[in-house]
Amino acid sequence: CQNLSFSDLELRPDTSPASITHKMLDRLPNEILHLVCRELATTPDLIHAIKAQERKEHLDQWNALARLCKVSRQMRHVAEPLLYQNYAKPDSASNPVAHYSFRKYLTTVLKRPELLQYVRSFYIGSWRQYADDLSQFAAESRFAACTARVCDTHFSPELHGLYDRYAKTAILGEAWKEALDAGEEVAEIALLMSLTPNLERIEFSMPWLDLQSDTAPQFFWPNLLVESEEWNPSSHFHRLEAVTAHKRNMEPGFNWDVVAGYEIDSLLPFIGLPKLRIFWVEDDDTGQYPTRLERYPLNNQESHLSDLVLIPSSIHPAKLLQILKRCTKLEAFYADFREEQDNFVPNFSWDTIAQALSGSQSTLKELDLSCDLRSQLATEADTEAEFTCISIGSLRKFTSLETLHVLQTTLLGFENMADEVELAVPALPFDEMLPSSLRSLKIDMCTLTIVPYLERLLVKVEEKFPDFGELQLSEIDYRELDVEGYPLDQREALIEGMKVRLERLKEGFIQAGIKWIQ
Repeated sequence: CQNLSFSDLELRPDTSPASITHKMLDRLPNEILHLVCRELATTPDLIHAIKAQERKEHLDQWNALARLCKVSRQMRHVAEPLLYQNYAKPDSASNPVAHYSFRKYLTTVLKRPELLQYVRSFYIGSWRQYADDLSQFAAESRFAACTARVCDTHFSPELHGLYDRYAKTAILGEAWKEALDAGEEVAEIALLMSLTPNLERIEFSMPWLDLQSDTAPQFFWPNLLVESEEWNPSSHFHRLEAVTAHKRNMEPGFNWDVVAGYEIDSLLPFIGLPKLRIFWVEDDDTGQYPTRLERYPLNNQESHLSDLVLIPSSIHPAKLLQILKRCTKLEAFYADFREEQDNFVPNFSWDTIAQALSGSQSTLKELDLSCDLRSQLATEADTEAEFTCISIGSLRKFTSLETLHVLQTTLLGFENMADEVELAVPALPFDEMLPSSLRSLKIDMCTLTIVPYLERLLVKVEEKFPDFGELQLSEIDYRELDVEGYPLDQREALIEGMKVRLERLKEGFIQAGIKWIQ
């Protein structure tokens, strides 16, 4: 979309043969014109267009709306709101020149502030940022062009004055002024955010970061939107329904060791917004948990989230538990935590997460906990606890749960039979653990020790799980079976016997009308 001029929309006489058609359009009621223009309006989903043809269609639609704005005042009145409602800032981290498109868009809406009311969805492509600790990395990397300073890094006096004038209206603080003086693109991003009162969706990708520094960017746009006596984010973002942060689209062969994410803490205040329903964050990572207060930085009001997705995340467990306890309407919860070997959190495991989710027992439909929390259980005094698994326990009270995706250790709390004997609290049978509403169950990192649990489930499935229709087992480890107490010549026979039982299970579930995926 960077080739489109947002400022050149003045009405001009049209002497082309199409002018007759334009006059006919003007005779149509606004309701009909609106339906026509809506077919041309871009949607937030189109920003993810990957194929060249899809991107061309996106641009063609945008240009068509821009042309309609020049037909007549009536047509402009209908088309212009749709032209500005969904904007995608180009990725300027890999292509610095692309930032000119966003700057043109921003200066246009600042000079015509009535357009700001139309902005509903804002996608922020990855932006350039110039932290001091990145200078060496930028000089040596083959991606130096992504982070190298360019001639327009610092804003011209005219732009600086324009931005500063509107920042006073938006009550942006000292941190924003520092970012502006440093020539950071996030100053422009935060400025637009602070001036768009009707945003419903924010979506963004993060820039390159240096993992070795173990720090977040010097300037991050959520940190620049600071609450003050005169400006309250909850009031300003009163229509915001979704906040989504994406992983960077890394090129093949890129050195992942020099890439990190960002601190999730800056985004957490959005969760308390009155209409926010979706909070989807991918790949936040600053190495270790931030050394700050563990309290979740929000008031105690109930959260209205329906979808909470953290994949993978370095969110502090204490903050996650506080968030979940405030959620009473969650329909989907996806969690994949990074293993931070130096950040053990005692008494944090899947069962504590299940307890925190109790407020959403009647609404939760999808639960995805496809990661391992064993490393989170260790303490400095008990390093052996690192290898302890704790079952999530009974999920029977989650009466709306239809889809469950977990590891075997999440359900059972152990990997092999020897581990089961050592458990203080034995794992529940599946028919006593899983809710009767379940339709689909996916279990990762399975071992043959799960066979007896599945055999009992098959016996009880028709009686206790009337809607159950899919069972998926992945990454089955046939060697992880406790056979140490048996002679060597019997061990292989025991393993083969379990494999035979597994095949019988497959046949049994299929005969019961349940899809078996392995």
